[in-house]
Amino acid sequence: MPQPNIYSQTFESANILDVEVGTNCPQGGDTGHGGCTVFRLVNQASTDLSVGVNGNAPQSVESVEIVLGGDTECETFLEALKFAVKILNAQILLNRSH
Repeated sequence: MPQPNIYSQTFESANILDVEVGTNCPQGGDTGHGGCTVFRLVNQASTDLSVGVNGNAPQSVESVEIVLGGDTECETFLEALKFAVKILNAQILLNRSH
């Protein structure tokens, strides 16, 4: 199966954060069909980045990578990211108004 094309972009403010993302989906099913989606965040400078895994306390890290296998995993991850963007935008606007 083809490997996902990974695209990256750097975002700069008081910190510098790289985002790398890509997928080869749809591939016609689950992981066994070769579908792969990658989402990676990389601290390039001054990014306060912590990750908790399996219910453990968040630990400071320099990068985090999420890899999902399968077509529906890509679709549900995309929907989850859309939801996250909607909520974060609403909360930022609300917090700015106070």
